[in-house]
Amino acid sequence: MIATHYKKYRSLYYNVLILVVFVLLFTIAGFRPLGTTRDTEDYAQAIESFLKTPSYNFDILDPAFYLIVNVSKFLFNDVVRGVFIIYAFLGVSLTLHAIKKNSSFPLLSLIVYICFFFALHEMTQIRVGVADAIFLLSIPDIVNRNLKSFLMKATLAILFHYSALIMFFIYLINSKRNKLFYLLLPLVGILLSIVNIGRVFLMSTIRFLPNFLTLKLNLYLKEIGTSRFDTINFHSGLFLLMIFYFIIYYFAIINIDKFKNETDVLAFKILGWMLFTLYFFSFLPVLSFRISEFLGIVMILALPSLVSIVREKSLMYFLIVFSALLMLYNQIAIQKLIMF
Repeated sequence: MIATHYKKYRSLYYNVLILVVFVLLFTIAGFRPLGTTRDTEDYAQAIESFLKTPSYNFDILDPAFYLIVNVSKFLFNDVVRGVFIIYAFLGVSLTLHAIKKNSSFPLLSLIVYICFFFALHEMTQIRVGVADAIFLLSIPDIVNRNLKSFLMKATLAILFHYSALIMFFIYLINSKRNKLFYLLLPLVGILLSIVNIGRVFLMSTIRFLPNFLTLKLNLYLKEIGTSRFDTINFHSGLFLLMIFYFIIYYFAIINIDKFKNETDVLAFKILGWMLFTLYFFSFLPVLSFRISEFLGIVMILALPSLVSIVREKSLMYFLIVFSALLMLYNQIAIQKLIMF
C-alpha cells in the first residue's frame, strides 16, 4: 500500500518536473533574442530571403525547414520568431519524451541533456536538434527490430536534417555483445585515418549517393585546405573532451555484460561508431563533426546508465553531474555557444 502510493507520487512529481523543465527550456530557446547564439542571424536571413523570393532549394535546406517557415507565416505575425518557437517546441518536447520513454535514469538524463546538448541543439543547430530527438526516440525500434516504426522515424528525421541518413546504418547494428569488436572499433578508426582510408572510401562511394549529398560533399572536398575545411585540429579543449568520451566508452564496453538494459548497450555501441567516424572522416571535419555530433546524442542515455553497473552509485551520480556541469561551463564560457 505504502509502496504503491510512493510510486504514484513519485511519478506525479517527475511529470511536474518534466513540465516545468519543458516550459523553461522552450521559453529560453523559442524567445531568445537574435544574436545570442551563432546561427540565429543566419537562420533569420535565410527565412527573410525565402519570404521575399520563395524558392525551394532542397540541395541547401531540408524540406521541414520550408514547411515550418510556411506554417509560421500562417500562425505568427513575426515569421522569424515563429520559426524559432516551432523548432524549440519540437526539439525540447521530443527530447524530453525520449528521455522519459527510454532512459533508465531519467533525472540524470535530463541533466546530461541540459548541460551537453541544449545549447548546441535547441539554441544553435535547431534543425539537427529535432532530427536528433527523433533518432533518440527510434532507439527502442532498433533494439526490438521494429523496422516499420524505425523507417517512419528515420524518414521524418531526414526531413529535418539530412545527416539523419546515418540512422539507416545504425539500424544494422546487431544485438550481440561482441566486446572485442567494440574495444577495437575506435582504435581502428584512428589507424584508418592515419593512412587516409576515409578519403579513399568517400571518393569511391560519393557517386552512389543522392544528388543533394553529392553536391554538398563535392563542395566540401574542393575546399579542403581552407581554414573551415582543414583537417581536424585536436586542440586542448577537444582533446580533453575526447579523453572523457574514451574513458566513458571503454569503461562501459569492458563491463558490457553487466548491463541489463539492451537500450543502454545499444547506446554505447552507437557511441563507439561515433568515435570511429570522428577519426575515420577527420580529413573532412564538416562531415566528421556532422556524423559524430548526430550520433553523440546517445550520451543522454549512455552516461547515466553507468550507475547501473557500479557499486558506488552515489559516487557515479556525483561524477556524472560534475562532468555535465563542466560541459555546460565549456559550452557557455569557452565555446560561447550562448552570447549574453
